[in-house]
Amino acid sequence: MDWYDPGEDTYTLMDVIEKEELEMRVVLDLGTSTGVLTDLLKRRNTVVSTDLNIKALQNHSGGNLVRADLLDSINQQSLDVIVFNPPYVPDTDDPIIGGGYLGRRIIDRFVSLVSVRVVYLLVIEANRPKEVILLLNGRGYRTKILNVRKILGETIYIIKGEKE
Repeated sequence: MDWYDPGEDTYTLMDVIEKEELEMRVVLDLGTSTGVLTDLLKRRNTVVSTDLNIKALQNHSGGNLVRADLLDSINQQSLDVIVFNPPYVPDTDDPIIGGGYLGRRIIDRFVSLVSVRVVYLLVIEANRPKEVILLLNGRGYRTKILNVRKILGETIYIIKGEKE
């Protein structure tokens, strides 16, 4: 697998983003993979799409593409929103889907680095969403769960974090 193809997790995040009606924002699609979130967001926003995987970026339909490891090389002060569907699968280090122990290796690193005003983050039950929310709260974000979706084998949570 060269990149992560959209699944129920991605479509759940897309549903939330559509309901949020983001407009006239500068949005980072972090870990863009196939770019389906970018395609949705760029209708009414300026979007920067990043991925560490060069093959994913080469397969992308164009736009503002940046090869980056999480938030390295990203000026967060120029962004309004970050949308992130991270590698979250527990107990694997596969670079496309793996999140290591509890599926949190990338999630925790992201939370420790993020500083933009608004964040949309996808996690699953195995990632311990309540703990992720506490970490975001500790970074100054007011958080709420915008969607919970049960699918075969997992429960997806979309968390919104917002700073004053």
